[in-house]
Amino acid sequence: MPATRAIFTDTTGEPYIAPVDEIYAPLPNEVLVQVEFSGINPADLGHARVGFNNTVAGYDFSGTVIATGAERAGEFHAGDRVMGFAAPALDKPKQYGAHQDVHCARHFVYHVPAAMPMEEAACFMVVTHTAADALFNQLHLSLDASGGDNPETQPLLIWGGASAVGTAAIQLAAKAGCTPILTTASPHNHAALRQLGATECFDYADPDVVSKIRAALAKYTSRPLARVLDAVVAHSPPASSTTLCEACVDHATVNALFTSPVPAAKEATRLWTRTFACRNVAVDFTLPDGTVLRHAPDQQMQDRIDRVTRWAIAAYGTEYRMPNVAVVQGGEAGMRAMRDAVAGKASMQKFVIQHPI
Repeated sequence: MPATRAIFTDTTGEPYIAPVDEIYAPLPNEVLVQVEFSGINPADLGHARVGFNNTVAGYDFSGTVIATGAERAGEFHAGDRVMGFAAPALDKPKQYGAHQDVHCARHFVYHVPAAMPMEEAACFMVVTHTAADALFNQLHLSLDASGGDNPETQPLLIWGGASAVGTAAIQLAAKAGCTPILTTASPHNHAALRQLGATECFDYADPDVVSKIRAALAKYTSRPLARVLDAVVAHSPPASSTTLCEACVDHATVNALFTSPVPAAKEATRLWTRTFACRNVAVDFTLPDGTVLRHAPDQQMQDRIDRVTRWAIAAYGTEYRMPNVAVVQGGEAGMRAMRDAVAGKASMQKFVIQHPI
């Protein structure tokens, strides 16, 4: 196999392209994939800035099976269309990065259903996993809207509904029976978010956004708002999204649950949990200020994420989808899109790289 190219990241979180000379072979529990598309996530560069660097970047992928390890031979065969997600790890060997033309898939690999285009499959896993962890692990919802802690009328606030995690969470919340689903976004995205399942949308830049959200809640239910996902954690003045989310919840609601994919703003006054895309591995992140974020394995959490993922794959094209996927060609365009994603310029859009790099 001739040398190929891959997108790497350096210690500052900058991407660069370099050749890959190695010939990869799958371990017994792995699947070797010819990558057709790789999905771009803010974590591609964000994680590199907290130590996950000097290796091939990328988590999401779709492609065709080249070969299977002995333990996966009954599940996957050469020529199968697959998609997956490479779990983060420090000092990760380069064969596990997705932004290269041949990739060893280990943790999360699924067949791509006929209803799912390959470019959409390439950006499916990370956001679906993250939204599933937020709703069904951190906010204690149930996919089938059953259980005493999750009546069908459970209201939900998703701050940043036009983000990739936000659009996934809106659709999963609709499946879970949440009512109303309240979300914030730029006004030009409101109609699309309502089509995905949002009950009402609000302009996050409106100085009266908090009072409008609280008034809207009262129109639909007498139940207090007690479940909040901040999908973006924006620090823009005059108040962070953390502060605004907390202001939407009555202070008397002592059992309110708050979660976000990145740490809440430092002015948080309520307990915020961290949403994470995979719960089957131990991963520690050391932030620039020295704070260590620890993620211990939790198989029960991962089982819930996996159940949601299987439902979303089976329901793809009817009850669940990846809206507005934009394809860029090759590594140079891919690096530009990676920078845009980490800078928050991918509102209501997901970028994927069409290979070869």
